[in-house]
Order: sequence, then C-alpha cells, then structure tokens
Amino acid sequence: MKIAICDDEQLYVDNIIKHLDYFSVNNCIDFEKYVFISPDELLLCEVNFDIAILDVEMKSVDGIELGEKLRKRLPHIVLIYITAHKKYLDDALNLNAARFFEKPLDSQRFYRGLSDAIKRIDNSTISFFVKDRKSMERISTQDIVFVEIEKRKTRVVTRTKEYTSEHHISFWQDNLTSTMFFSPHKSYIINFNYVTTYERDYVILNGAYKINIARKKQSDFYQKFMKFAEGK
Repeated sequence: MKIAICDDEQLYVDNIIKHLDYFSVNNCIDFEKYVFISPDELLLCEVNFDIAILDVEMKSVDGIELGEKLRKRLPHIVLIYITAHKKYLDDALNLNAARFFEKPLDSQRFYRGLSDAIKRIDNSTISFFVKDRKSMERISTQDIVFVEIEKRKTRVVTRTKEYTSEHHISFWQDNLTSTMFFSPHKSYIINFNYVTTYERDYVILNGAYKINIARKKQSDFYQKFMKFAEGK
C-alpha cells in the first residue's frame, strides 16, 4: 500500500512515520512511504498513491488545494488531513477525507482512521470472472455504472467497458454494499454517481441508460438518493 506524506515540518513527518511503522507491525500491513516536504514535489511524483497524509498549512500550497489536485489525477485516493486548526474541517470533509486530525496526533484516533482508510481501499475494487476472455478481471467499484441480470449471468457496465460476468446478481448485491449503490429493480444495481436524470419511475445513467424504478421501491429510492446527494 503506497502512502504519500506531505508536511514541511520534519518533526511532524517523523511522528507520522513512527505511527505508521507501529500500525504496520501490529496489523501486518506493508506501507511504502513516500515523504515530501514540498507540495510541488508530490504533484510531480507519478506514483499511484492509495493514501495521502497531508498537512493543511504549508508555504506554497495548502493541503486542501493539494488534495483537490491529487484527486484530479487519482480519483480513488484516500485523503487524511493533519492540522493545528479546526477551521479547515469543512473543506476537508468536502473532499471526502477519511479523517481530519489535530496536531499533536492522538495515536489511537489515528490508528482507527488508518483502519477506516484501509477498509475503504479494500472495498474499492472487486474481482470477478469474465466468461468471454476466460479470465479474472479486477475493476474499481466506483467505475461501475450499473449491473444487470443477463440470463443466468450478469452484465457489468463501467465508465469505459462492458463485461459479462459468470456471477449471479446476488454476488453483486453481497459485494456492492456502499451507499452509492442501490437496486431500483430486481434485475439491476445502479451507482448513484452516474444518475444524470431522475424521475419518479425511472433514472437515466451516464446520459445513456434508462432504467425503471419498481413501484414498490420508488419511495425508498427517493430517500436513499436524496441522502446520497446531500452527502448524509
């Protein structure tokens, strides 16, 4: 697991590394740690990081702006912010930060935050068998637009490709448990992120796929979709 650490104060960098090393040993997780004192150095680095631990207040670029730029290149990166001031909390949460920690670090809170970040990463990809190529495929769950029953198999539509999976729809129901997924009809699981049109009895995904909402699910769909849209 690749972790970027960006803080222009060496004392805090050393403290973060100490906590990462402790967590690594006690949880049998290998971290590849990359330390950057300058935000510009981090932005020039081409490593695909899983987690970025960022100081909010640095000289050239603040951590919030740095996180926004990282997200443009690495949409699935987990951001963890560390700062001496709570006033940045709302900005951090708007970037879907896993955790926001005050300096000095509370070690137990930090370890719980790391655990949450790792769970998020572990749940962000899924492996399944692709019949056409007789191979295993691994994709990001966030790239899935929808899953549809296709006879005894399933059709998996992502942002860039389509697959025919050997798995039954129940496999996807058991694995796509994030709040961004919902089953509007027994034959479908959709990703709220790709809803471009919503009417009471149907949605259009990615501006191209029209999927009906079963009458008995319309109320539940509305409630879940509104909560999702409001970030609750």
